[in-house]
Amino acid sequence: MLIVDGHCDTVQVALDKNVDYFYDKGVRVMSITWNEDNLLGCGVLTKQDNGLTPLGKEYIQKLNEKKMIVDVSHSSEKTFWDAMRINEGPIVATHSCCYSLCQHPRNLKDEQIKQIAKSDGIVGVCYCTNFLSKTGKAGTKKIAEHIAYIANLVGIDYVGLGSDFDGLDEEELPTDLKNIGQIENLIQELKKIGFHENEIEKVMGRNWIRVLEKFI
Repeated sequence: MLIVDGHCDTVQVALDKNVDYFYDKGVRVMSITWNEDNLLGCGVLTKQDNGLTPLGKEYIQKLNEKKMIVDVSHSSEKTFWDAMRINEGPIVATHSCCYSLCQHPRNLKDEQIKQIAKSDGIVGVCYCTNFLSKTGKAGTKKIAEHIAYIANLVGIDYVGLGSDFDGLDEEELPTDLKNIGQIENLIQELKKIGFHENEIEKVMGRNWIRVLEKFI
């Protein structure tokens, strides 16, 4: 737990120690916020989007120093762009979808997706049905649509899977992709809409490997 006592040096030491701790445990990807605001910045459900705090900017710089990947899923728009201006390498959205297809605050707008691709990062498409469809009901067809949208917008190299199996309730999971044992259903949907074998391999894991190999 990071306790702010009014002394900047104390906070900075705590920040450095926390990042070092997770780095030493093997963690190489760290996010900035969850949905709400915190000491680092604003989440997607913020009531006033002030972006990164001064401590948040130091946090991004510390992750850069340790060669750790910044994850912008759950971050507000201004937090996203503030992080982009500071970050020195690829940025990822580990589990997000496309705002153009479903106007949910957790989803990424086109310019955000383009910026992630420009950084040589990746968007992992989340399986949460509320992110996939306005109705809150979806199957692998919708996941394939979001994957195809990103591939058409910025290229096949910048999209992958961001399941969130461990973070979703049963009712939030797609009708035909409740666990990894059903991944073949998604592969078949990608084939139906014209993805070639090598493109599907990239989506299924090769794109994530490309990004992660830069840091591991």
